[in-house]
Amino acid sequence: MAAPQSIEGGSRARTRRAILDAAMTLLADDPTTPLGDIAAEAEVGRSTLHRYFPERSDLLRALARHVHALSNAAIEHAEPDCGPPVEALRRVVECQLDLGPIVPFIFNEPTLVADPEIAAELDTGDELIVEMLNRASCQGSAGPPGWPRLVFWALLNAGYEAMKLNSAPRVQIVDAIMASLVEGTINPNSS
Repeated sequence: MAAPQSIEGGSRARTRRAILDAAMTLLADDPTTPLGDIAAEAEVGRSTLHRYFPERSDLLRALARHVHALSNAAIEHAEPDCGPPVEALRRVVECQLDLGPIVPFIFNEPTLVADPEIAAELDTGDELIVEMLNRASCQGSAGPPGWPRLVFWALLNAGYEAMKLNSAPRVQIVDAIMASLVEGTINPNSS
């Protein structure tokens, strides 16, 4: 008796995952993608999509939690608390860039930002990155409290945007983010 329930649960989980993966792909490219297109990409009927996510807002909340979990898993996989901070930072940048442009979509989507529960959830999970940034940052660096964290995520957003806008090799984008973090971007001695 337990096997059929786990098979159904497995089938339901696969369908849910297919819908979320389709939403990740399509909404990253076009935030106005209709639910029908997401259903088609997931190879399910629109009624099936609505059975899992009755409203677009339900899909967006589930997608936010899914992307947040993927981001946290990428952070853990990068082992930011192992090795020299700059090497650890590079691993984190690489893993986060692999998630693609869905990340800035999730963190900037007005309906998600306005949802206090989702916003609070999305503001967690990067504690290891913050610790690593604090280990690596210059003593007495300029900026308000939390500045290194804000700069880190802003540079990742710039990296996602660069990946979306042009065909720069991923390694070039990682190098640019790392140079901005470690060396800065402005040479005060240039004419």
